[in-house]
Formats: sequence, structure tokens, C-alpha cells
Amino acid sequence: MKYPVEELREAYLKLIDEEHVESVYQTFIEQNTRLVPREFVQNHSISNKIVLRKPSLGADYKSDFAFLSKSSSNWNAVHIEIEKPWMKYFKGSSQKLSTPFQNAIDQINDWRAWFQSTANAEAFRNIVRPLLNPEGMTNNPINHKFVLVYGRRAEYIGNPQRVNKMASLKTHDFTVMSFDSLAESLDSKPELSLGIRKNDGIELYRDEVLDPFMYGSMEPTLFSISEKLRDLMINDPRENYRRIVDGKDLNALHYFGQNARVRSEESTVVEQADDEEDA
Repeated sequence: MKYPVEELREAYLKLIDEEHVESVYQTFIEQNTRLVPREFVQNHSISNKIVLRKPSLGADYKSDFAFLSKSSSNWNAVHIEIEKPWMKYFKGSSQKLSTPFQNAIDQINDWRAWFQSTANAEAFRNIVRPLLNPEGMTNNPINHKFVLVYGRRAEYIGNPQRVNKMASLKTHDFTVMSFDSLAESLDSKPELSLGIRKNDGIELYRDEVLDPFMYGSMEPTLFSISEKLRDLMINDPRENYRRIVDGKDLNALHYFGQNARVRSEESTVVEQADDEEDA
């Protein structure tokens, strides 16, 4: 269910007060993409207003979300791991990190190590290639950043030693966010389209045009959209969003709608594997 901003904040804060398996929080964020973290976003915002759901990092790893954000010369690829709001940062009343929290950090370190391989980094570039536009930036450097969403900040706020310990974990490419923090400044966070990477491109799960400008550079044959979105684009009356194709000046929305693949209405965002992870 999607909510207006204030209702979203209330529903989300109520949800994270409850103990659920991870997939419950994942699904809620997927359905309400204002909650997706915006850490490491560069000055051109999130590429194509698309956040990928569970993109694979080789055969061994899979993040919960990932998005791209560009500057004038490079990309940030932001990889997000969602844990559970009721998990603890610290062991009892001590300043020592809990084993589950340390394990979550180690998982991020495994991802970071995976990207040290040039072959792996290029494999990931191929996964996100449909989002690396305009075309002139396809081969620009990609800097990998990591976000861990974990726990509640009430566990450390008010304790200077714990606050300092949490601050010490943050680096130029890694940050920890509490579940509480996702509810902040929701009215300033634009909604996103949820994307799932398939062998033949990216399936988009949103039936509205969020940013008409982006369709001037996205290659439509690399995307699958719903029949409803296709019809909206083809019939969109706006003429001020353009793209050049084979020397012709075309309506960008019409062109994208006419040339993107239509995904099966049976396609679903939910994957059975999620429940196995939470078992």
C-alpha cells in the first residue's frame, strides 16, 4: 500500500516498532520508495529515478537495493543492505559490537573485496549498463559505496561512547543508518521506479512517468514496462521532451513507450528466495 507522506511516516514508524522478518521491511520500502536511503547521491540525483531490487554481485552476493548517481565525470554505485530494526548494535550494556552487527559489517566488507577484482567490477558495469546514460558516460569510472540499514538509534543516542563508536564506523565509502533515519525528510525525497535486472534488461515496476526528461537518453529496448505505462507514454500530450534518433527529432515519451518491451502482467516483484533468507 502507498501512502501520502505524513501517513507514510506514521505507518513506517509503526512497522519498525514491530518484530518481523527482513522481507516485510524490504517489501514496505519497495512499495514506498521515498524510504530508500539517499546516502552518497551526487549532484545529478539518482540515475533515471530507478532503484534496483536485489541485484546480484556474482554468484555469491546480492544487495537488497542499488542505485547509480552521477557527477559530471563519474558514477557512484550505492549498494544497500537492509537488516532488521529490532537487531542490536551492542552486546548488552557494553560498548562492544554485537555479533550480528559485526557480521553485517563483514558482509559489506565482502562486497567491497569482491569489487577489487577488475573482472567483477566490469561484470557489475554490464548489469547496470542500461542506467549508465547519457551514452557519453557509459564508460566513466564507477565508485562503489555501501549503506547498511540496521537497528534503532535509541540504542546509542544519549550515550557519548556509543555515539562515537557508531561515528567511527563511517568511512568515505560506507555508512550505517538506523531504520528511524529513513523516515526523515520524506517530503524532499522523490519517489523512484523499482527495477529488477533480467537477462535481457531491466523490468520497471511503476505505472507512472516520474521524470519525463530521463526518457531522452534511456535506450527503450533495454527495458520492460507495464501495458498501462506504455499507454500513458504513447498518449502523453507533452511535446517538450525530445530525443534525436537516426537524425530525427522525436517525442521522447512516445518513442520510449513504442519501443520498450511490455512485461508480462504475471511478472511479480516478490521472490520466494526472500523467505529462505529470513528462515
